[in-house]
Amino acid sequence: MSHVFRLLGPVEAGLSGKAVNLGGRMRRTLLLSLLLNMNRPVSLDWLSEALWDSEPPQSATANLRTYAGGLRRVLTAEMKGVGIVASDRAYQLVASPSKLDLTSFEKLTTEARTALADRRPDVAVRRFDDAVALWRGPVGDGLAYGKPLAARLTVLHEQRLSALEDRAEARLALGRHSEAVADLRLLVGEQPLRERAWGLLMRALYGAGDAAGALGAYAEARDHLAGQLGLEPGEELRRIHQAVLHRDPALAPLAHRQAHVSATPCAPAPRQLPRPGLLVGRDAEARFLEEALTPTGAVPPVAAISGPVGVGKSALALRVAHAVSSRFPDGQLYVDMAGAFQQERAVTPRQAATWFLRALGDPVPGEPSLGEASTRLRSLTSGLRVLFVIDNVAGASQARPLLPAGPGCAVLITSRRVPALDHAGHLTLGALTPGDAVAVLAGHAGAARVAAEPDAAAEIARRCEHLPLALRAAGALLAARPDWPLERLSARLARGLCEILDNRDGEQNIRDRLWGSFELFRRTDPEAARLLWTITYLPGAEVTVTQAADMLRAPAATAQRALDRLTDEHMLRRAAPGRYEMVGLLRGLIPRDPP
Repeated sequence: MSHVFRLLGPVEAGLSGKAVNLGGRMRRTLLLSLLLNMNRPVSLDWLSEALWDSEPPQSATANLRTYAGGLRRVLTAEMKGVGIVASDRAYQLVASPSKLDLTSFEKLTTEARTALADRRPDVAVRRFDDAVALWRGPVGDGLAYGKPLAARLTVLHEQRLSALEDRAEARLALGRHSEAVADLRLLVGEQPLRERAWGLLMRALYGAGDAAGALGAYAEARDHLAGQLGLEPGEELRRIHQAVLHRDPALAPLAHRQAHVSATPCAPAPRQLPRPGLLVGRDAEARFLEEALTPTGAVPPVAAISGPVGVGKSALALRVAHAVSSRFPDGQLYVDMAGAFQQERAVTPRQAATWFLRALGDPVPGEPSLGEASTRLRSLTSGLRVLFVIDNVAGASQARPLLPAGPGCAVLITSRRVPALDHAGHLTLGALTPGDAVAVLAGHAGAARVAAEPDAAAEIARRCEHLPLALRAAGALLAARPDWPLERLSARLARGLCEILDNRDGEQNIRDRLWGSFELFRRTDPEAARLLWTITYLPGAEVTVTQAADMLRAPAATAQRALDRLTDEHMLRRAAPGRYEMVGLLRGLIPRDPP
C-alpha cells in the first residue's frame, strides 16, 4: 500500500511517489508530533515541550503557529482530504488513518500475532515481513525533540523490536532456523541486552544443528548483561542453556510453545474469482468500492452493490475484486448464491461456508452445521487477508453467516435489494449512460457495425433501457446474424423486447431469468407481486398510490406498503412523489399466470 505519510524512519509525505517539501527540521518535528496523535487535538503546551529538547523559548507559541501555518499550506496544496485544524490552544491533523504507515504496521502485527496464536506461523511470518518492511530507519531520524516526543518514539522502537522477536518465533515454528539465526544475530548486535532475543538465537542455533554456537551465544549474553548491568541471565535464558547442555528432547517442543505447524501441508491460497466480463464506464462506482474495501480498522469492511436485474452488479463486483486482489494475498473466495433468481438453485449459507473452508485448506469433516461452519470460517480467517465475493444474495440472512471477523479481510456483496448489514458501505447501481450503453453494444456486436449505424445503435440501447444484460443479449443476437443491419433489430425491438428476452444467456434465456426472480419474490410477498403483475398491463408509464389501491382493492396504506416493497426490490422506482414506474426489463415480462 502507498502511504501519504511515513514516519517509520525519516518523516516524509508524498503522493504517487512524489515527495512533498515539508520544510525545515522544526516543521518536520511538528508533523511527526501531529501524526502520532492523528485526528486528536494536541495542546500547544505539549507541542512546545515536544519540539524543543531544552527549555522552550518565550516565542514558542508564535513559532508553533508559524510552523503549523507553513505545514498547512504545503499539505492542503498537495493533498486532498488532509488538513491541520486549529482549535483553542491546540492543533489537530485531520486525515484518514490508512494514509499513515504506522497504522498499517500496527494492523499487520496484530494480524500476525493472531495467526501465531491460532497456530498458523506461515501466515504470521508473511504479516511480520510486511510490517517490518515498512521501517526505513529510526523514527525521528535527524530530528531533535523533547521528552514527551522522545517517550512516544521509545514506544515505537519497542514495537519494532517485539515484531522482530515475534517473527523469529514464527520462523522457528516453521523450522526455518537459518533465516532466524541471520536476523537474530543482527538484532542482538543492535540490542545486546534483550534476553528474549538471545534466547531465540540459542534456540535457532540449536535447531540448525549448531549446539556449540548456542552455548557461545549464551556466553555472549552473560558477558553483556554482567558487564553493562551487573546481572546474571534470567530464568528463561538459563533454562534454555541447561536444555542445550543436556541435549534435552524437550528443547524441540520448546520452539513450538507459541506456535505450531500442522502436519497437513499448507493449501495454496484460493484464487476463485471468475474471469471478468465486458464492463464499460462505472469508473466512479469502481473507485468508491475500491476505497470501501480498504481494511483500516478492527472490523473488516463490507461493500454491497444493489440494483435491478440486469444492471451489471456482478460485472462491476468482479472488476473491482480483480482490481483489489493484490491486497488480499491469502486468497479471494467467490460464491454465486443464486438467491436472486431460483430458489431451487440457491446456495445455502452452510454450503457456502463449507466450500470456503475447504478452499482455505481446512479438512472439514462431513457436513458441519451452519453454526459450526460459520465459526470455523471466522476462526480460520481471523489473521488472514482474504477477499470474500458473495454474488446474487437474496437478503442479509444469506450473507451474514459468511462474514469474516478478521480485520485484514473484506467482503463484496451483490444483491437486488440493499442488505441490512452492519458496517457496510452501500452502492445502488443505475442504468448506463447512453454513450456507455452503445459502447457495450459495440463490444458484443462489433465496433464497425455500430459506428456505421449510430442512430440505430442508440435506439437499440434505449429500447434495452441502457441495461448491460439486455445490451449483451442484443449484441449477441446481432453477432449471430451478421447479415442483419442494426436498423432491422431496432425496428423489431420497437414492437417489444421478445427478440432479446428469449435469447439464451448461458443455461437460461433472459425471460426465464426474469421470471425466476419474479417467482422467488412472489413466494415472499404475494400481495406486492400481484400488484407488480397487474402494473405490467397498465397502459401508462406510471402508477399512483390511488391506482395501486384500486388494483389491489385494498386501503391506500396497504398499497403504499406494496409499492415501497417493490421499490426496495428495485422492481419499481419513484418517478415523482407518489408516482412510480416499472424498472428495466420487467415491463417486457408477460407472466404465465396471475399470482
